[in-house]
Amino acid sequence: MVDDKPTRAKPLSREGRRQAIADAVIPWLKQHGRSVTSRQIAEAAGVAEGTVYSVFVDKEDLIHAAVERNAEHASIVEDVASIPVDLPLAATVVAVVDLVQHRLRDMFTLMAAIGFRPPAADHPRRVNRAESDAVAERIVALLEHHRAELRIPPHRAAALIRITTLSMTHPMISDGEAFTPEDIADLLLHGIANGSRPIIAQPDPASEFATA
Repeated sequence: MVDDKPTRAKPLSREGRRQAIADAVIPWLKQHGRSVTSRQIAEAAGVAEGTVYSVFVDKEDLIHAAVERNAEHASIVEDVASIPVDLPLAATVVAVVDLVQHRLRDMFTLMAAIGFRPPAADHPRRVNRAESDAVAERIVALLEHHRAELRIPPHRAAALIRITTLSMTHPMISDGEAFTPEDIADLLLHGIANGSRPIIAQPDPASEFATA
């Protein structure tokens, strides 16, 4: 005889409950910022208010967890790895910048909603170094296929792509200017000068010794 009774879902662990609530509250934080209420948080997570604060010390603890969860969801490691290696250099840079920019804007949306403020001493902001390193490695691997077209090593080119994209996407650095992936790629590949790149003369060590 087949038992048709539905199988009860396994209860979540404390950490699983924290993650589920943090995930549910992210859209509300993006919309309402720190003004989101405990009732809204509970309704979004589908739990009682008491359940929320049985796994979080306070709302600040929940916001901190939501920021970290949002960063995890915004991971682009696999997306960068899926970029075809046979694209032209310009198309490769545009594709990388587009992904990095999308991740940054997602994170900035949340940070702008809750306020760009230093993390509290009891809630230090963790940097996901493994994710950052994995993204960097995949960008370098893509650029290795274009080594002959680059005048700097792929690892330095990858660093410049990320730094330039960050500075041209961050609303407080870019002064609200909306730079597209094509804008950023064009700057990275061609700079701001017309025509060919001027050669900046470097000191000749031999001549220095000769005149000493």
